[in-house]
Amino acid sequence: MVAISLNKPLTDKFNMSEQPDAQITSKQIIDDAFNRSNSSSFVRPKQTIQDLEELHAYQQTKRKEYEQQLNKNRLNFGQWIRYARWELEHNHDFARARSIMERALDVNVEYIPFWTQYIQWELIGKNANHARNLLERATTTLPNVSKLWYLYAQTEEMLKNYLGVRSVFERWLRWRPDEHAWDAYIRFETRYEEVENARLLFKRYVHAFPHVTTWQKWIDYELENNANDIAIIRAVFEAAILDCLTHPPAKQLVDNIAFAKLAALWLKWELKCQELERTRSIRQFLLQDARLRNSTQIQNELLIAINEYENIAGDKTSIEASVLEKRKAKYLADVTNDPTNYDSWWSYISILVQENKTEEVRDLFQKIATLHQPHDEYKSDKWRKYIMIWMRYALWEEFDNRDIDEARRIWNDSVKLLASASKNTFTSGKLWIAFAKFELRSDPENGLVKARKVLGRALGHMNKCGPKTNVLRYYIELEKTLCEWDRVRSIYQKWVELALLFGADCTSVFKEYLHFELSLEEDARCEALLDTAMNLCKDESTLESLNRSEITQLAVTYYTDNLKFDKVRDIHRSMVTENPTVTNWVKLALLESTIPTATQLEELLQGEDELELSIGPAQIENTREVYREAETFFKNFSFDNNNNSNSNHDNTGSSMESRRAILESWREYEEVNGDEESIVEVVQKLPKRIKKRKNVNGIEEEYYEYVFPDNTNKTGLAPSSPSAAPTATSATTSATTSTSISSSSAPPASINKFLENAKKWAAQSS
Repeated sequence: MVAISLNKPLTDKFNMSEQPDAQITSKQIIDDAFNRSNSSSFVRPKQTIQDLEELHAYQQTKRKEYEQQLNKNRLNFGQWIRYARWELEHNHDFARARSIMERALDVNVEYIPFWTQYIQWELIGKNANHARNLLERATTTLPNVSKLWYLYAQTEEMLKNYLGVRSVFERWLRWRPDEHAWDAYIRFETRYEEVENARLLFKRYVHAFPHVTTWQKWIDYELENNANDIAIIRAVFEAAILDCLTHPPAKQLVDNIAFAKLAALWLKWELKCQELERTRSIRQFLLQDARLRNSTQIQNELLIAINEYENIAGDKTSIEASVLEKRKAKYLADVTNDPTNYDSWWSYISILVQENKTEEVRDLFQKIATLHQPHDEYKSDKWRKYIMIWMRYALWEEFDNRDIDEARRIWNDSVKLLASASKNTFTSGKLWIAFAKFELRSDPENGLVKARKVLGRALGHMNKCGPKTNVLRYYIELEKTLCEWDRVRSIYQKWVELALLFGADCTSVFKEYLHFELSLEEDARCEALLDTAMNLCKDESTLESLNRSEITQLAVTYYTDNLKFDKVRDIHRSMVTENPTVTNWVKLALLESTIPTATQLEELLQGEDELELSIGPAQIENTREVYREAETFFKNFSFDNNNNSNSNHDNTGSSMESRRAILESWREYEEVNGDEESIVEVVQKLPKRIKKRKNVNGIEEEYYEYVFPDNTNKTGLAPSSPSAAPTATSATTSATTSTSISSSSAPPASINKFLENAKKWAAQSS
């Protein structure tokens, strides 16, 4: 009989007879039902089995459920395992559990958990023979599954059947498994201290897997378990090194870092055993072996171990050699990672040169020059260092090997390669200069001709990449030393041409060219050069390369030093003509006061050192004439703008400001160099500052305007009579004081506008 206990049924919390305060929606009803289902705690009915009949009924029901599930999906592997586990744990029926697992293996014999669970259940049930039979079947059916072999060996070892364990491993090794099977077999022999068996296994192991790591495992085993067997450990080390170097796959193993660590470990172990002579022999063998020279990783590891040896047993010479080898290995590692690391190449070459390895140095230079060019498209630091490598190569052949022809070939190859690699976008001035110096010192008879040809090639290359200042200056200094003045002039002219062509700075070139001609006292050439520079400044296409103000100042300084004041006056006059600004007019006016008279020039030419030039009446009058001319120019300019109906008010105001500035400058000049009458004359010309109003979009604005005395008829101001002319001080004060003038006869502009609007309104109303 089955007794079932149920919870007390739920009672409704809502009394349907009560009227709710608000209408309940269907959504609220569904939400309330969902919350009740989650909050209520249903208890599963408890089933109690009272007799054997009920137990059989229960078992039959469960088996029926499992069978139905398996009939639906036979590939549900977890269901098979749960079915068999239920038979074992609840019914203790091994026969049914075995039957279920056999059926599962028929479904998929390659599913490993079927085998492992089946075997573990047999072992739990202490059915050792059944477990062995299953392991035999499993390893025979799936011989390449390592897990089954591990389980087989573990089972036999657990049963203390050590011969059976060895038999299992031997059978497993016949299937050529990976290294883990060998490692497990050796660990088994090591656990039971079977040293000879382990060594025999290692011999077979290194034959099956001839790798450095395999030898490393054998050596680690000997050092850990048989540290006192020095002869055997040394034999293993020797066999490992020789096998790695002579075995056919060793070509792939030489560059392996594991080999370097193995060799370093050998050196350390020999040092620990106090075998200094043997360690020295091993060191020489490893460093001189040709198969290890091209491996930077091996050399680094070996040198670390060798340094430890040298610190213990080395002398000064050996220690220095060891440090040098370590530096070489470091530089080689750097250039291996970055072939364009020219700093490391340079240092490595220095070491080889110090060791007098001529052929190796030459091969290295050629390798760097041809295979390791920079990839930058501009003249970067790498390109500069690369060019220095070429220069060092040529100088090394010239001075160390005394091979002039080879050095000349290197210089020619370097300039050709640089031109092709850079695509004529840049060049190296240092390279061309060094090439020219080489030709000068290598050939006493024809060196000058060859050097000029080299520098001529450099000038031709500049037509594509632009001027190189250091090459041009060197060429000029060379020709100056030889007093070849025409050649110097040709180079300067070429320099100017290149600077104008590529938009480079040409002002400094003209300065150097002018100083050169001055040193030769070629006045005619200097004047022609200055005229050319001044004409180029007027051309918009060349204005980018020239600083007009500096060129003008250069010309003024030259003509002033040579007492050619007419030329200076012409320059300032041309500046006024081209750009009639206040500054240019004032410079022209003040220039007249600095030009000496004929008498002063004679005294200056007689060589009086302490001659003081004073401003005479003629110079003052010339300056006044220029001021009058400037004042008339700006006066006419403002009148033309006033008479032109289309003129701009800003231009008129600007001309009036310029005119006022000219008069202010003139007044300051007269206060220093003039008399009272001349000051009064200028002061009478000064304008007055008048406040005015104007209507802009219906808004009245105030502004200030300068009104000159000669414009009073146009502005409504009474002209000033000569008798009422103010003194210098009062006139100056009145010119700078602002006065507000408004006509008494005319009403203000706002009243006029109001009256005009009133008339319009009256006309409209009538």
